[in-house]
Amino acid sequence: MKTSIHSKVENGKLKTNRKALSEAIEQYNGKEITITIQRKKKTRSNLQNAFYWGCVVPIFKAAIYEQWGERQSTQEIHEFLKQNLHFIEKVNESTGEIIRLAKSTTVDSTVDFMVYLEEIRKFGKEWFNIDVPEPNEILEIEL
Repeated sequence: MKTSIHSKVENGKLKTNRKALSEAIEQYNGKEITITIQRKKKTRSNLQNAFYWGCVVPIFKAAIYEQWGERQSTQEIHEFLKQNLHFIEKVNESTGEIIRLAKSTTVDSTVDFMVYLEEIRKFGKEWFNIDVPEPNEILEIEL
């Protein structure tokens, strides 16, 4: 079981949720535990998510169809982008081969997600000769 308790530190002391922390620790009485303390960060925003799924993914979907003649689902495009740009590398212990594992974007901070979007823009330009707009750019579509 994993317990997450958010608090604010002021003058080296927990400002909020001290009781919740004590109660959580009491649940593990007599057991060994690991305590991890990290800075709280905002996960990607709803606006970032909407921009990604509503603009970025469809642009790549159209580019892949146009250049490769392949129709891919929105989810397949998402997996393609993650596999190429948002991954960790691990060593397969039995073969020694380095394998790529796509990372989830759902836990990215807002900053991490902006870095990912910048990598996507570079990738789009280099491999597909497409311009992926910045989130705040106004696009004009010719009909």
